[in-house]
Amino acid sequence: MHLLLRDGNGFEIRRDPHAPGAHAALPVSYSRRQRDAQVNYSSWKQFVEGKRLKNENVSPALLASWQRCKDMAVDPAPRSCWDFLPMNQLEQFTTTLEKICGEIESTAYEAIKGKGLLITIANADARVARTCGDLDVLHEADRLNFGPGANWSEACVGTNAIGTALATGRPMQVFASEHFCESHHSWNCTAAPILDPRGNVWGCFDISGPTWSDHSQSMDLVLHAARALEQNLSRLYCSELEGQMASLFSSMFNSVMTGVLFLNKSGRITSANNTAELLLSQSGGALRGRKAEELFDLGPYLAQAKSASLCEPVIVKCLVDPNLYIRVMPTFSASGAWLDTIVTVSETQRSRQFAAGPRPSNRPQAEPAEVKGFEHVLHASQSMRQVIRQAGNAARTPSTILLTGESGTGKELFARGIHQAGPRAGQPFVAVNCGAFSEELVQSELFGYREGAFTGAVKRGRVGKFQKADKGVLFLDEISEMPLSQQVNLLRALEERAVVPVGGTSPLPVDVKILAATNKNLRELVDRGLFREDLFYRLNVVTIAIPPLRERGNDVSLLAEYHLKRLCASFGIHCPEIGPQTRELLAAHDWPGNVRELINCLEYAANNLSGDWLLPEHLPHYLLERAGGRAVGPADHSGDKGFLLKRREANAIREALDFHEGNISKTAKALGIGRNTLYAKMERYDIQA
Repeated sequence: MHLLLRDGNGFEIRRDPHAPGAHAALPVSYSRRQRDAQVNYSSWKQFVEGKRLKNENVSPALLASWQRCKDMAVDPAPRSCWDFLPMNQLEQFTTTLEKICGEIESTAYEAIKGKGLLITIANADARVARTCGDLDVLHEADRLNFGPGANWSEACVGTNAIGTALATGRPMQVFASEHFCESHHSWNCTAAPILDPRGNVWGCFDISGPTWSDHSQSMDLVLHAARALEQNLSRLYCSELEGQMASLFSSMFNSVMTGVLFLNKSGRITSANNTAELLLSQSGGALRGRKAEELFDLGPYLAQAKSASLCEPVIVKCLVDPNLYIRVMPTFSASGAWLDTIVTVSETQRSRQFAAGPRPSNRPQAEPAEVKGFEHVLHASQSMRQVIRQAGNAARTPSTILLTGESGTGKELFARGIHQAGPRAGQPFVAVNCGAFSEELVQSELFGYREGAFTGAVKRGRVGKFQKADKGVLFLDEISEMPLSQQVNLLRALEERAVVPVGGTSPLPVDVKILAATNKNLRELVDRGLFREDLFYRLNVVTIAIPPLRERGNDVSLLAEYHLKRLCASFGIHCPEIGPQTRELLAAHDWPGNVRELINCLEYAANNLSGDWLLPEHLPHYLLERAGGRAVGPADHSGDKGFLLKRREANAIREALDFHEGNISKTAKALGIGRNTLYAKMERYDIQA
């Protein structure tokens, strides 16, 4: 059967009532529905008393709802709603509702006015957000606590049109004794879910009232209102998406290091980003509206642009600065009509010029990615290039890989690169921190467990990390932290390529490539009896040692530039150039916390920026202290500066320790240093945790 409806524009539409979430009226007349409700009282009584139903007039949907209520232990005795939520916690829903409601609510109210009915709109969790209707009916509803903030789900108040429509995703009418809770038997209600543009339930539109009220048009009204709200919700989503895309485009447009201009058909500039204004010595939107021929020799471009077959950019001369590199390219519609023109402006040497300050020299350039999957590993050093090449080769085979390196060198970054570079790139990548689980939970987390395996086990059991990574890659981070008593179970799984869930008896085969990582010397731990020797040899098949940052040469400057730009972009602030003194200071530091420490230092600096240059004074004090204060003042005052910086650093450590209640790990992270470095400084300044 198909239902014929009219939408808000008067067009007739057909919707399949059997499609998921389709808005379809019940295929029975209103008078028949009333008779069914009267018959259903005896069926309801038999059901709640646990007897077998003698009457077969109960619909399957209603019977399924009753059964859900019984499974959730809902009390069918007379009761009012007891679960309320403060309205400020529904603010996100009500704000959106205000935007889409328009005249829909008032139109529906005009249709029910004087009929002893009320309108209710609830969110996807069945929380009542709005009610309106005849005053006497609102008073009746108050006796049931049917008002804003109330939880009208099946779990709270049993079978009802709102809760059941949301539970099933379909329109629902619940009359009189069809309600699971007896206190609602004097009410009839009709509701339809409101779906968002993705097809998910967003809310519910309901019309309710005492059984003596006129409910004959309720289903048509709720279907029409729900459809209209869905249409408005789609328009709102599209509008917000358009705004987000416009904001994203604007951010990208103004953050690229290439100048970009858009010209209309008449050759006037309609848009220009910040870089274009800077390179062409214009500012404050002065380019917008100007004729492009005043800035560029467009003759060669216009000679070819008459042909819609032109798709390659044309290089033209800049009239205001001959050293600039100008490329012009048209855009065409699907039909081949010439639309706008895009102009890109860049410096001949392709490096950004700044108006003031010295130009840094010997700036490193990132190496092109030689190995697929490692494009995200920024580097220029030979040592890192060799390690990436080794990792790429090992990624092609099923061999186990052991990644070693100091804390903060990027071992998980390499693990993900190995996953992407190998034949399992399209399969799962599952990372496990072996130091994050207690001794009792290691087995259940890695191998899963069966239902009832232990107290507190989830019903139906749980799949372990090995099974989740089947056909893919399992990354065992901080492998040295795995409890010694549990290492034998991991060894057995690696040798047999099968796991036995806790509470299970049969091994389950798994096909995983194992990657392990540690910042400790496993051979030394084996000698001390803290790590199983057989497990060590099982893991130590292909060892890849990731070099610390202090051994990567100019990578420090390269990484500093990249992460400073990234941080400034995420903070929405201007990104400065790194000054020569600052580069020297960064290069001289030994970076015990490696890349993680460098990023923390740059984040500290980003919160202290002023002007167009990143200066030594913007960096954490301990970096300046290590440099002996040379970067912050004249040579004859370096000793005084060094003393002041040491005192400030000691105070900063004391404040951080106090704030984090003596937690060394949190304090070290807040200060942007490693734990070992923090311990050394605490000993130097005689600071107790």
